[in-house]
Amino acid sequence: MMLTRRDLDIISFLEDYRIATTSTIAKIFFPTDNACRKRLKTLADNNRVKRARMTMNYDYMYYVKKPSKLPHDLLVTEFYRLLILNSKVIHYKIDKELGDIRPDAIFAFEKDNRQCLGLLEVEISNKGFNYDKYDKFYKSGAYKEFFPIMPTVYVVSNTAKIPRDTPIKFIKMATNMNDFRL
Repeated sequence: MMLTRRDLDIISFLEDYRIATTSTIAKIFFPTDNACRKRLKTLADNNRVKRARMTMNYDYMYYVKKPSKLPHDLLVTEFYRLLILNSKVIHYKIDKELGDIRPDAIFAFEKDNRQCLGLLEVEISNKGFNYDKYDKFYKSGAYKEFFPIMPTVYVVSNTAKIPRDTPIKFIKMATNMNDFRL
């Protein structure tokens, strides 16, 4: 099988982002969903990528190496797809350390001629959302080492508790992300 530049880009994307649905890959790399499905099937049939069927919507999930935190990593990538659908993404990097914190993603986007910074936290475990690490990051001024302003923190969780009187801007979304808003 001859790999195209786009095939290599898809494989590289899956190595970087760990996992993505057919819908996400189609949005990023293909002009039509049908072309995407056919090419991804060819890549999977030739063992260039692996796939598994999602039970929720019958979409396939694609990966090079199956992630150990599959539901978590899939939500990180799905957030990226929703961000692309709703804005112009300037930057999106997963698992980057920022001093004492390690958000699931760091991103910059433009919406309505306004540039925005965001940090993503996907919290689906039983340990709960760690608000204190962001409070410390903000109050200590550690964010200034990385950003000109404190980014908005997007929390994808069904259970996270966020204090009402925080000086940090938090946007909480359910794990189904159907009501995504910037």
